[in-house]
Amino acid sequence: MTACLVPLRWCGVAFALWACAGPVWAEEPTVTNATLTEMRIWFAAMTAVAVLLLAVFWSRGQLLFGLLGGAVLLGSAARLWLTQPLWFPRLEISADPPENLIMLTILAAQAGLTFFVLMRPAGRAAIRGLFAQAGGLRLALLVVLIAAFSISATPYINYGYYTAFGLQIGVGGVLSLVQIATLVAVFTVSGPDHTSRLPVPALAIFATLASATLAWTAFDRVPHVEDELCYLFQARIFASGALWSPAPPEAAQPALDYFLLDIRDDRWLSVFAPGWSAVLSLGVLIGAPWLVNPLLTGASVWLTHDILRRTVSQERADLVALLMATSPWVLAVGASLMAHSATVFMVLVGLWCLLRAGSGSTLRDIALAFVAGLALGWVFVIRPLDGVIVGGLAGLWLLRRLPTGGGQVATYTAGGVLSGSAFLLFNYAFTEQFLLTPQADYFVRIWGDTGNAFGFGPTVGPPEKNFGALDMWPGHSPLEGLVNMLHGFAALNMELLGWVFGSLIPVWVALLWRNSLTKFDWAMLLAFLTIIGALFFYWFIGGFYIGPRYWYTAALPALVLAAAGIEEINRRLPERHRARLGNVVLLLCAVSVVSFTSWRGVSKYQNYGNYSGDIRRMAQAEDIGNALVFVSAHHNIGSALYLNDPFLPLDKPIFLRDLGAEQNAAVIEAFPGREVVYLGDTN
Repeated sequence: MTACLVPLRWCGVAFALWACAGPVWAEEPTVTNATLTEMRIWFAAMTAVAVLLLAVFWSRGQLLFGLLGGAVLLGSAARLWLTQPLWFPRLEISADPPENLIMLTILAAQAGLTFFVLMRPAGRAAIRGLFAQAGGLRLALLVVLIAAFSISATPYINYGYYTAFGLQIGVGGVLSLVQIATLVAVFTVSGPDHTSRLPVPALAIFATLASATLAWTAFDRVPHVEDELCYLFQARIFASGALWSPAPPEAAQPALDYFLLDIRDDRWLSVFAPGWSAVLSLGVLIGAPWLVNPLLTGASVWLTHDILRRTVSQERADLVALLMATSPWVLAVGASLMAHSATVFMVLVGLWCLLRAGSGSTLRDIALAFVAGLALGWVFVIRPLDGVIVGGLAGLWLLRRLPTGGGQVATYTAGGVLSGSAFLLFNYAFTEQFLLTPQADYFVRIWGDTGNAFGFGPTVGPPEKNFGALDMWPGHSPLEGLVNMLHGFAALNMELLGWVFGSLIPVWVALLWRNSLTKFDWAMLLAFLTIIGALFFYWFIGGFYIGPRYWYTAALPALVLAAAGIEEINRRLPERHRARLGNVVLLLCAVSVVSFTSWRGVSKYQNYGNYSGDIRRMAQAEDIGNALVFVSAHHNIGSALYLNDPFLPLDKPIFLRDLGAEQNAAVIEAFPGREVVYLGDTN
């Protein structure tokens, strides 16, 4: 009887959530980058995988394990279906489309199946053991954390709908607890207890291929935010052997104008630090810039494994490599054209070299320390703040080796100064000041009395309401820093592992039950807190595109702490259940890749920011030669401008914003002798 009442209870909760949360979004309509047909195809694929999973274990005489495994997958997919994917993900439960009711039914069926399994003697014993091992107070705190970070508070604070936020985290918490209960039930039924070790090369190759597949399909090898377009623009300049390109004719500049591209005197340039663009230029030279980040992602998995094998244990290294290779956050960042994968790769190269150097003072040790300095110095050239934090922490760690490590400290410092000085020289080339970056100079000019700076005050950050809910109040304050941080944790809770019930749960476990933390874990926790703490003073954390990307340098510490939490869970499990945990983690990682990553690709990353590869395909299909191509389309104009060669050579087309007949005529006059093509709405 109780199981039969579950769907009715769920429908009541769903109605309350729908009724109370709806007004929050009156100013922002429901948006997704997938059509209903695409979402139906996606869910049909999830259903097929769940049926296949059930069939495999049924054939082995492990029916209940197959049912529970299928419920984990389908329950995750159903929750994702009900989650709005863009900007600030939220649960939206209504009867339109009617498939929403099917998703609620699936979630209710999952709850009923879980209740049935846990009410058996083995299930009741597992529940008693869970409370005995976890402790009531810590378990209650864990439940609060699970619910609190199931959704971002930012839009609710921005609009003032606090009741709706309470309902969202309440329903989100209940959904998470159902999923966790299903995982507890998995331990109480007959199933596989032997976990095979996945080879690290296979995980590295998988991460590369998965990121490359995302880049080719969902991301469509197209920039999706202004940053990516500008990095690619700069990479093309570097690939030609120059630091900047000549400014386009004055009449054409409005048609080529784009955020974060600057024209200074007779120079046309990107305002970003040059480190990532220099790496990306290697991809430009081979005609595949989209492939650079996937390769760096796979290499990072291998480096991470080797670092942890040397510092903690083989078992920890294997686990972190698995979590990293299947992390939707890692794979999405690796599929993008952003700088963060290169940042983490350079950090890992630096750490790996320092570990290989040991504490000796041989020529080999000193050479490795020098290479580490070069790598971590280049982090400063890619992302200056990350370079200062990570390079400083690594330097402090090296100082602990004195007096035998004095030579290493000196050569590490020399390497860091040598490579890091490239950024200062780059600044001087453009602003004639070593410490004034082109980016800082650009924002002062376009934002007037506000600035893209760190710290608090009424003039820190963009002009008022320029970034909507991403920057709620004028200036920057400790309160806004706290709101941004909470949003970052909510995004991390969703993206880090792709576990819909809470990717941060194993991290919370590691911190709440910290009996098994190693010295390396504490070092990772320090790095994590330092990176996030530093960004508390910045007005923006970039949490709306590929997760909280400004925190991405903290990905390794977060994954290490998650693995420590899984080890702590294993330590507290009864002996008879420990062999099962590896299979449960493997199941969750597989579900993450199959459901969460594919959901992100279908519903969010394709056409994200209104960027599309349609204009590229139209240009490839037509023989446009060196034409002037005026684009007036519903897509972001960056979908056209990124196709330009920064030097606007005579033998290549030039894509421009269509500004109307009068201004277009001035542009045509500035580029005489070229055919003119007009591309209209590409929808």
